[in-house]
Amino acid sequence: MKTENNHSQIGDMYKRYYSQLMLIACSYTHDKVSAEDLVQEAFLKAILSYKAGGSFLCWAGKVIRNLFFNSKKKEKHLEESSVEDLSITQQEDLLKDYIKGEERVRLAAMIASLPEKYKSVMIESVYLNQENAQIAVSHGISEENVRQIKSRAKKMLIKMREEEDEKYRG
Repeated sequence: MKTENNHSQIGDMYKRYYSQLMLIACSYTHDKVSAEDLVQEAFLKAILSYKAGGSFLCWAGKVIRNLFFNSKKKEKHLEESSVEDLSITQQEDLLKDYIKGEERVRLAAMIASLPEKYKSVMIESVYLNQENAQIAVSHGISEENVRQIKSRAKKMLIKMREEEDEKYRG
């Protein structure tokens, strides 16, 4: 009989504090499902470790915060250990892929800043992998003109990159 009474008191407390605890958890997780999981785990730990005399809500809020940060530390540790488990060549490949990705982002930004006719030709060439003949037809110009535009655009891109590199060095 006494355990039934305790279960009902715990259920009543859970209902009473649920929405406030969800607000706290959501402010950390920014995700309702993760927040619900966090509230359930934190509520149980808070009930088991609560010492009468203080605010249960404050205590449960601290438990939520600690659980959240501990889970983030575990995630970070797992990510770090998974990188450590990779062989040197795999790590080098990951680094090369990352650098290639960074270079593509940088190139895309520079192409986007080109004057319109250069930009559209370079987009068709670099991203759509179109041949000069296809680009010439779509723009109504000669293939020779496409080659000149691409050559000038490449020179502009090289100059932009040099200027950008100079900013970082100086």
